[in-house]
Amino acid sequence: MDLTLYKTLLEVAKWQNYTKAGESLGYAQSSVTSQIQKLEMEYGIEIFERIRKKMRPTPAGDILLRYASKLVKLVEESKITVAGQTTGSFIIGTHETTMCSYMLPPYLGAFKRRYPQITITINEVVENDIYRALKAGECDMGFIVERDITDPDLVFENIQEEEFVIIASPDHPLAAKSSIVPQDLNGSEILMSTIGSRCRNLFEKMLRKHQIQYTLAYEINNYETVKKCAMHGLGLSLLPKTTVTAETQNGQLAILPLDYPNFKLNVQLCYHAKRQLSMPMKAFVQLMCRPTPHGLHSPEQSSTALLL
Repeated sequence: MDLTLYKTLLEVAKWQNYTKAGESLGYAQSSVTSQIQKLEMEYGIEIFERIRKKMRPTPAGDILLRYASKLVKLVEESKITVAGQTTGSFIIGTHETTMCSYMLPPYLGAFKRRYPQITITINEVVENDIYRALKAGECDMGFIVERDITDPDLVFENIQEEEFVIIASPDHPLAAKSSIVPQDLNGSEILMSTIGSRCRNLFEKMLRKHQIQYTLAYEINNYETVKKCAMHGLGLSLLPKTTVTAETQNGQLAILPLDYPNFKLNVQLCYHAKRQLSMPMKAFVQLMCRPTPHGLHSPEQSSTALLL
């Protein structure tokens, strides 16, 4: 079955003229005439008759037109359904499972309502291994946090710029000041995340730059533990601002008033440049690029911090 013939049939009926139908479709009039003749031979009927310089469908042609309209519409619907791939799965790689506590749940909820039959698997991938995992096809997408990065094999979608803040117990002497400078951190006890993490790299870079002398109190690989230790006065730490919103609002933690512009990184969602994204995967990328998930507006739900 040649669907082109039926599309041409519908155009002739629309314009009531072979020439105009041909112009609309990009065909010569002779091609339109030939296609209609093929249908007439196949069905053994006369489809159109000329009445007052217009091509009007015959009674048999009128019946065929109704079926042609349904046929073309059905084929177009099937293309949309197949392209949409409303069932299936894809894998997201992230370097810390704890990021899910801050970033993904509200977005996953919004996505699930739109694509209830899509299964998303979230795999923990070693931070520096995400690029390799994407290129090897071990995950379909990955979350990374960098300043600026380029890789010809990968596509990077900016999700947001993440701000980092120094937190401490509200009873800490520096918490009472209206503003502080890096040198005020001299002699502090510091709670550090694990070696190689983005948080630690940012913090250590600032401390080295300003030659700050400090004591490494604890190395901790979990944000919640870091926050609990800071609440109990065990030291200062650097965390993404969105991860401490609740604690600072209820007075459990204080953000030290240090104005340091380099405490920012880009949260990005990336995938292989040659990866053919399904319709749901494209929808997921678009959703993640929004400030808040559709239908969710509270600050807590729109929290988008990564554990770095």
